[in-house]
Amino acid sequence: MMGAKSKYNNLPAAVSAIAAAFPLWHFIFNTDLIGGFWNRMVVSVSLLGLCAFLAEGREMSRQLRNITLRVIALGVLSALPLYTIFYGGYILFKPLLQEGASNVYLLASNVPAIQVAATLVYTSFLEEFFWRGFIQRNLTNYLGRLRGLLSATASYTLIHIFTLNLPLMLAALIAGLWWGYLYMLTGSLWLTAASHIVWTEMVILALPLG
Repeated sequence: MMGAKSKYNNLPAAVSAIAAAFPLWHFIFNTDLIGGFWNRMVVSVSLLGLCAFLAEGREMSRQLRNITLRVIALGVLSALPLYTIFYGGYILFKPLLQEGASNVYLLASNVPAIQVAATLVYTSFLEEFFWRGFIQRNLTNYLGRLRGLLSATASYTLIHIFTLNLPLMLAALIAGLWWGYLYMLTGSLWLTAASHIVWTEMVILALPLG
């Protein structure tokens, strides 16, 4: 069991990393630099992943070693009810959500599907590496399980404010709560990563909502 010093000593790094995520999300959604949205996304999540690894390389490596086929299978299966929630919500509230969803799908237009699919695997994994494996775990160590989950999810939602897309922020809130809850229950980075990857591939490419 960790003592008080080791338990809390990465909270400043986690808070600093959250602060760094805000300008990176502005860079992704509100600039035209480095050849397009997907390139900016790759660069930004790579920087966040690097922050997590530099702050806690040993711990992040430990989480990466905890992988089994059962964990991956559970992660894949957990993406299905999440997709169902989004599909049902979109059908019920389509007039309110359609424009925001269409703006998201425009990001994948005129880009080869294989490029989008590969990018989603990479970025979805690194988002879980950062938001759940690093941010939520450190906030939980300091605030407790429930408040750590809620604080990490709030941060994950608020960085999307730069999209100026309320449906996308709502999507980040719902999905963030889902993956955060799974991480709170299992402590498995690979489970949430598998869920995130499968869900994004479904909602963006395989079974788009709009």
